[in-house]
Amino acid sequence: MESLNQIEKQLKERSLREIEEVVNNFLNDIENLSKKYGSGGAYFSLVDIGYSGGTSCLEKSGVKRHLLYMLQKKYLENMIKHRSKELLSKLDLLS
Repeated sequence: MESLNQIEKQLKERSLREIEEVVNNFLNDIENLSKKYGSGGAYFSLVDIGYSGGTSCLEKSGVKRHLLYMLQKKYLENMIKHRSKELLSKLDLLS
């Protein structure tokens, strides 16, 4: 059973790294925009265009944290399932 837990842990870690890579690439693209065109400050507004209430702003680290959370919440479980199916298919080919 421990082997199965280790495999599941590895699949989860690989999925988390893939999500983090997507977020880091996005933040690097934002940094490149800032270098090329200048930024309007160090904060990012999270307010919907149609919202007329108060504002909510985050620094880059907060944006990263929220993006990681959102993507993990939305995709992590399905990524692990997909990777598990791929692994099982490969094992099936070997037998």
